[in-house]
Formats: sequence, structure tokens, C-alpha cells
Amino acid sequence: MSKPRPQQKRPPPPGGEAQLHDYLEGERALLELRCCKPKALSALIHDLAHPMSPSLEQAIARCLAGRELEGFAPAETLLPVMMRRFGLDPAACGRDPAIHSLRTVCSACPRVAGCWLALRHDASLEECASFCLNAETFVGWATQRPAD
Repeated sequence: MSKPRPQQKRPPPPGGEAQLHDYLEGERALLELRCCKPKALSALIHDLAHPMSPSLEQAIARCLAGRELEGFAPAETLLPVMMRRFGLDPAACGRDPAIHSLRTVCSACPRVAGCWLALRHDASLEECASFCLNAETFVGWATQRPAD
């Protein structure tokens, strides 16, 4: 039986090949997580502050855009973070019956992948307001509600 070869560090392929290499690296890592470590993948997706490689991050974003990750509920992961970005307390707002419409909008949002990436990268309030379908409601709540 032969000895396994140690992995050699190779530089990424030049030009367009580098992009393909990154794409395949992310897809391979995502596939391994989906098949072998689904709980670890879930934890990675829901922890917006957890560091990950750019190629895996992009692969996850593509899956989120295609709604391919069944266990991901945008309203559970993204909505509270987005509310805090607008100066709202998710726990206090969660008692308001209007929260259900915000959850519905968030869960059906076509921009979920971009939102996930933006929140992972600590996007500014202005950037979030430019794409969030609930932004107008958040701004209204922030101006109407006394501080809790």
C-alpha cells in the first residue's frame, strides 16, 4: 500500500480560471457540509458573525438565492439583525401584531442572499435601507416608538 501524498499548496489558476477555482472550492465545501455536517452548516448560516472563506460564503449565498436550504428561515435569522440595524428592539417589536406581516415579507423576500451577505459584512443603515423591503416600516416604527 502506498503512502498518501501530502497536499501541496498550489497557487490559484490565473485569470478566469481563478474564479472557476474559487467557485468550485465553495461548491465543494458546501456540498461536504450539506451531506456530512448539516448541523454545522445550519450553525454557520445562522451565525452571521462566524468567519468563513469567501468562496464558501458565495456558495451559501447562491443556495439562499435559489431557496435551496430548507432549514433557513430568513425571518428568524435576518429580521432581528435588520431590526437592530434600524434601531429597533426585536423583542419589544415582537409583541406587536404587525410583526407577522414583517415576517411574511422577510420570509418571501427575493433579496435574501444579498441581505444575508450585507448583514454578514455589517452593511450600513443606508445600504440596508436601499434593498430591504421592510425598511419603510422599520423607519416608521423607529420614529413612532418610544425607546423601550
